[in-house]
Amino acid sequence: MCTLTILRESNRLLVTMNRDDIAERQEAPPAHWPNAQPAFVAPRDLQAGGTWIGVNGHGVVACLLNRYDAAPVGRMSRGSIVIEAMRGSTIEAARNALAGLDHGAFSPFTCLVIGQSSAMRLDWTGGRLEHGDLPATDNNIMVTSSSWQFDKVKAQREALFQEIWSNGGDAAGNVATFHAQRVNAHDAWAPMMQRPQSETKSVTQVELSSLGAEMRYWTRDAAIDRRLTFPATSIRLGCDGRVGAK
Repeated sequence: MCTLTILRESNRLLVTMNRDDIAERQEAPPAHWPNAQPAFVAPRDLQAGGTWIGVNGHGVVACLLNRYDAAPVGRMSRGSIVIEAMRGSTIEAARNALAGLDHGAFSPFTCLVIGQSSAMRLDWTGGRLEHGDLPATDNNIMVTSSSWQFDKVKAQREALFQEIWSNGGDAAGNVATFHAQRVNAHDAWAPMMQRPQSETKSVTQVELSSLGAEMRYWTRDAAIDRRLTFPATSIRLGCDGRVGAK
């Protein structure tokens, strides 16, 4: 369960992701991943040890969303998939790394690999692997998943996304409005989701620009209160792969 947006502008790329999971599941904010080559930064799931979003020093971003196709439960955590993608110095290299995985070892998933000028999507349904490039002309993309009433949730989130953008305004502000959005009695489908056993636990955002990459992170409460300003954690990753916290 997650919601992802990609905003591509002339001077930067913004990738923003809400992580939805069981309320009690613990996570750690972004940090430099130890011993990784090339260097990358990512938050960490403290239960299985993997991650759902990462960016490396070559400007390759990878994001993971769960799928809920009828399929056997995988024997390996899907949180290792982004780590594999981070080995790639280009979108094509990351694609090849993902294509070489034993997909049958994982429960169904969607992985998006995104760069400054291109992006690709890989879907494992549990029985079939599908992949393709995202349209280069589409500068404003939303992708979501849900274990509960997926078709309804997807349609409502898409409608909200279009509504926010139809009102004009600053692009980055629209991204923040969408990802921090609660819908009162309808929080079960809102981007800032909350259900009896699960909720949006955090928001992570990657910005790519000529200066390199910056990853920002907010806990649930901070994302709601600050509307994706003043992140709890912010880490810069320069074009040379050097990491620095702000």
